[in-house]
Amino acid sequence: MRRISTSFFTGPLIAALLAGCALLPEKIDETRGWSAQRLYSEARTARDEGNYKTALDYLDKIQARYPFGRYAQQAQLDTIFIQYRDNEPDAAIAAADRFIQANPRHPYVDYAYYLKGLVNFNRSDTLFERLAPTDRAKTDTATARQSYNDFAELIRKFPTSKYAEDSRQRMLFLHNS
Repeated sequence: MRRISTSFFTGPLIAALLAGCALLPEKIDETRGWSAQRLYSEARTARDEGNYKTALDYLDKIQARYPFGRYAQQAQLDTIFIQYRDNEPDAAIAAADRFIQANPRHPYVDYAYYLKGLVNFNRSDTLFERLAPTDRAKTDTATARQSYNDFAELIRKFPTSKYAEDSRQRMLFLHNS
């Protein structure tokens, strides 16, 4: 029997795959021509309506399209807040750490520290614990300790921050519980 060359099948197979991909409908990005200001405005509207997925999508687009623009750093801060509100503590803390590392002199870096402490402060508060409070002395204290340290770092670095007093109160609560 005669052996058939693999290139005989390979060429048409590749052509069919490429043609198949071209037949798929292309997803149209409605935000393609939007300015950073419009993306940010739409992100805030989506956030205010509780549509966190859409808000994060718009904020990601700001950071990708306008990484050095006026709205990029604010988009990073808003991302931390939205991830916190959307109950994604690990993502929020990672985003806060990235912001703090990249922008140590930013005028609102104290807010990133505050959100980091707030995420850890509320991390163990589940719906069940709110309805039936437990003795915090019998639970894992790692997140409470981390929250305390986050707030302490905020107060140490930014003693006059508008978040300092609330941080002190939360530290006092953590210390007494």
